[in-house]
Amino acid sequence: MTAEQKLLLEYIRRSQFPGEASTSAEQTVDNIDWQQLFKEAQAQSVAVLVAGEVPMNELPADVQSRWQEAENRQLVSYIRYMAAQNELTALLRGAEIPFAVLKGLAAAVYYRDPSKRAMGDIDFIVPPEQFERAKALMIEAGYALVSDEPDYVRHIAFNKGSVHFELHRRFSHDDRDVEHFITDAWDIIRAARVADADIDMLPPLGNGIVLLDHMKSHLQSALGLRQVIDWMMYVDRELHDGFWEAEFQTAAREVRLEKLAIVVTRMCQKYLGLTTDDITWCAEADEQLCDDLIESLLVSGNFGRRNGAGNQIENVTASIKRDGLFHRLQRAGEINWKAYKKHKWLKPFCWIYQSGRYTRQGIQARRSGKQLRDDIDRANKRNKLLRDLEIV
Repeated sequence: MTAEQKLLLEYIRRSQFPGEASTSAEQTVDNIDWQQLFKEAQAQSVAVLVAGEVPMNELPADVQSRWQEAENRQLVSYIRYMAAQNELTALLRGAEIPFAVLKGLAAAVYYRDPSKRAMGDIDFIVPPEQFERAKALMIEAGYALVSDEPDYVRHIAFNKGSVHFELHRRFSHDDRDVEHFITDAWDIIRAARVADADIDMLPPLGNGIVLLDHMKSHLQSALGLRQVIDWMMYVDRELHDGFWEAEFQTAAREVRLEKLAIVVTRMCQKYLGLTTDDITWCAEADEQLCDDLIESLLVSGNFGRRNGAGNQIENVTASIKRDGLFHRLQRAGEINWKAYKKHKWLKPFCWIYQSGRYTRQGIQARRSGKQLRDDIDRANKRNKLLRDLEIV
C-alpha cells in the first residue's frame, strides 16, 4: 500500500467519522504526490467525498484545479440526478405503482452528506405483476427505452436527459437468489427523504442484502471502495449486534454471503474507521483476509479503473479459470452477438463468435507480455480471494 493510498483511506475515515480516533498511525502529508492521490481518489469514485479533508491550500495549483473541477461536475450531476429521481418518484406514486430504489440513494441515505456520494444510474424495482405497467408508463412519460432484451430477465433500461434508469423485474443474479428479501417487503416499503429527493426504499434487512449482494457481484469483476463505503455506512446505521443476531446473520448465511459480510465489515473497522461499539459480530474475521481484500480494492479501483484495458483481460481470465473456457465463450457470445438475438439457431456458434471478439479486443488492447502476465496474476489472486470469501 502506497503512502497516497494510506492517506486516501484516512481521508475517507475523517469524511464519515470525524469524531473517531484514527485507525492507524497519524498520516503525514510530507512527500505525498498530490497528483497521484487525486488519481487514486478518482479511480475509486471518492474524490468529492474526501475533498473536504484535503488541505487544498497546500496543493499545487493544477491539482487544486482538478479537484475543484471534479466537485463542480459532481454538483451539476447531483442536481440533475435528484431532479430525475423526484420526477420518477412522482410518476410511480401518482400511478400507485409500488417501487423501491436499489443502491444509489438507498445507499446514500446512510452517508454523513449524501450529496458527496458519486451517483450513477437510477436503479429501482417494482413487483413483477406491475412491471409491464411501469414500462408503459415510463415510455408514455417520455423515457426512451434503450435496452429490452427478452432473454435478459433482470431489468430493462431507459434514458431521459442525461440520466440512465434501470427498471428491474428482479434483482438477483444467476448464482444467488436473494429475491424473496425484496418480494417479502412490498407491504413494508419505507418512504424516505434523502437530501433533496423523495424515494421509497426497502426495509433494513432487504436493503442490506441488496448492498451485500451488489458488493459480491462487483468483487467478481472489480470491486472498488465506493461499494464498500455504501456497505460500511449501512452497517454503521443499521447492522449492530442485536439486528445481526436476530435476523441478518441467518439471511446472509442463507444466500452464502455471511463470510463476505464479516470480512468486509472487519476490514472497514481496521482501515476505514467503522466503530467496534455494538458491532462485534465481525470480531473473529481472518485478519489476513481483511488485508488481502483491501489490497485487492486498491489495486482495481471502482469498476477496475486503475487497470484500464487490463481489467477486461483480468476479468475474462478469472472467469475462464472459474467456469471453464467453453462455458465462458458460449455465455459471453450469447450476450454479445446481435445476430444470435435475432436468429436463435445460431446458438451453437456463439462460442466461435466470442473467440473472435476476444481476439480482436486483445489485439486492440496492445498489452505487453509483462502487462499480460500481471493481468493473469491479478486474475489468479482474485479467484483465490473469492474462494477464501466463500463466494465461489
